Parts: sequence; C-alpha cells; structure tokens
Amino acid sequence: MNHNKNVLHLVEHLYLGGIERLLEQLALHTREGTRLHFFTYETKSLAGIGKAIQDAGFPVFTYKKSAGRDWNLVKELIKVIKENKIDVIHTHDFGPTEYAVLLKMRFPRLRLVHTQHTMHHFIIKPQYRYFFQFASYFYHEMIGVSGFVKDSIIENCPLVNRSVLTVIPNGVDTQKFVPTPEINSTGKSLHMVSIARISYEKNLEYLFNTCRLLKEAGIPFTFDHAGTSKTPEPREKLENFVKEHGLESQVTMHGFKNDASEILAKGDIFLSSSIREGHPVAVLEAMATEKVCLCSDIAPHRETSHGVLELYDLQDETALFNKLKDMHISNTSLAERKRQSREIVLKHYSLEKMVQSYVDTYR
Repeated sequence: MNHNKNVLHLVEHLYLGGIERLLEQLALHTREGTRLHFFTYETKSLAGIGKAIQDAGFPVFTYKKSAGRDWNLVKELIKVIKENKIDVIHTHDFGPTEYAVLLKMRFPRLRLVHTQHTMHHFIIKPQYRYFFQFASYFYHEMIGVSGFVKDSIIENCPLVNRSVLTVIPNGVDTQKFVPTPEINSTGKSLHMVSIARISYEKNLEYLFNTCRLLKEAGIPFTFDHAGTSKTPEPREKLENFVKEHGLESQVTMHGFKNDASEILAKGDIFLSSSIREGHPVAVLEAMATEKVCLCSDIAPHRETSHGVLELYDLQDETALFNKLKDMHISNTSLAERKRQSREIVLKHYSLEKMVQSYVDTYR
C-alpha cells in the first residue's frame, strides 16, 4: 500500500454487546497499514466499550440521529470523511448501510465493507430486505460472522450480489482469555456464569428460572451474570425475580463489565440461553477459558460447537436443569471437554486470523 488506509466503522450503538466487543478487538489489535475511526449515531455520550475505545486513543465520533432519514447526519459524515481522509467505510448490521450507499454516491472512491452480525432485526421487514439487496451492489464485501448468517442472507435476499458475500468468523484474544483454575463444577456445588445483554434475544429468564429449579431441588450452586439492558425495566424484572424466589445468596448480577474474563473466572460452567445469535462471541470466550458450555440448541451454537458444546432444548423449561442435575450427581471429570473447547477456538476462531481477514478487505 502507498499509505495507511483510513477506515471509518459506522455503527448505530457503541456501548455494549457483541458488535462492540468485535470493534474493540479490531481497535486494539489492528496494526500497520490501517488507521481506525469510529462513528456512532445512536449514542449521546460514550460509555462502556465506546469509552474504552476512545481511551485507547482512537477517534470516536458521536451523533444522536433524529427519527427517519437524517440529512444532518449525512452532512456530519461527509465532514468526517473529508477531514480524516477516509478510504473505507465499514458498516455493521443493517442500519448504517443506507448512509454508506449515499456516501458512496458522494465519494465514488470509497470502498464499502459490511459485517452482518445478526439477522432477526432486518429480515422481518420486506423494505429492509429489498434495500439490503440493492445496497449489496455498492459494496466491495459483505461479511457474515458465521455460515449461518451468510446462508440466512441468501435465503431471505435471493437477489443479493452473491459475489461479495463471504464469512469471517468472530475471533477471540486467546492471550487474554486463558484457562482459569477449576472452582469445583462436579463436586458439592455448581458454579455457573453467563455474559449477555439483557434482552429478548438473550432469553435470560430461562437461566434465572433454571436457578429457581436448582434451588427447589436442593442442588447447591452459584450463578454470576454480567450484562445490562438498554432500559432499566428488563434488568429490574430479573432483579425482582431473584428477590421473589429467595435467590439473593446464590445469584449475583454484576451489570456491565469491561473485562469479561473477570466474570468467567468465577465459574466452571458457562450458560447461554439465546433464542437468536449471529456468531456467539461470549461462548467463544468461555470456550477459550476452558469452561464447560451449556447452550441453547440453535443453529449458530451448533455451528460453533464442533462437538464440544452441550446443547439443550429451549422449548423444555427443565432441559438445562436436568443437564445440570446430571452433572451434579455424576461427579464426572470434564477436563477433556474443557481442553477440547480451547483447542477449537485456537484452530478456528483465533483473533489474529479474524483481524488479518478484515485488514485484507480494506486494501
């Protein structure tokens, strides 16, 4: 390359969640040849991961978009592109694609790259699907974070420009997420952890109800959850459930945590109850730290599993409880499965491979 590529990551939100975790990893590990900038248009003030990215020295621009198409946002983006000599716009999930296409029309030299992390928000509306297919012909690459996401795009958007579709799986920093000492997952008590945004898609009510079943069955356990909600109500609903069922001494809600490894170190068993995922970053991080992972039986978890995840049926409210009860009763060593989990991450989901794949798309 003749000069560094100036890349602008354009996102709606920049606070917490899987997209933000990926952006933080890219910011901290993208080295020579690429200068990263970040623009969020649904964030009033930076906090969480967005603040962490800014504190690491990266330019982060914030804007609060008005309802509908906001032409002032377009003007602000044009200004950022000019002043920072942006070469590449990298959009994430459906929302920003409309603005990226408008900017491509204004600056034909721009290279557009897109990552589709999830499917459930845009495939439900025909107008979104139609525009996504139209937009695909302006993009250099449109990336799915898993084979499941790419296949879902093809299924729901038959006119998409398939020549630009590819897959770059999410990666894990295996130097940061390392095996932690076993607490005691098969002895007197089950020590469980979860890291997830509190939202409908993450379905955390299922996990909290499983905690209730464990308590009623007299099975000793602890459950540590990290993650919060965009509004107070979903979090308060779970907090009230804990109080109503007397789970305060066993269930701890830590809220948002910058360092996921801090929470993972508190248990031996990682739980995921997601109804929908794109490619589950939190599960990969748990696998890297050699946790036993019990996950809902959905396509992204099956794709990630490679035979080491324990899957359960969300339609059965006792399915996860029964697996945990069996683990408590059997007292079977899980060392081999833990070791295999990290090996899967090292082989298929390394951070270095992910970062290099993205850098290659900017050239």
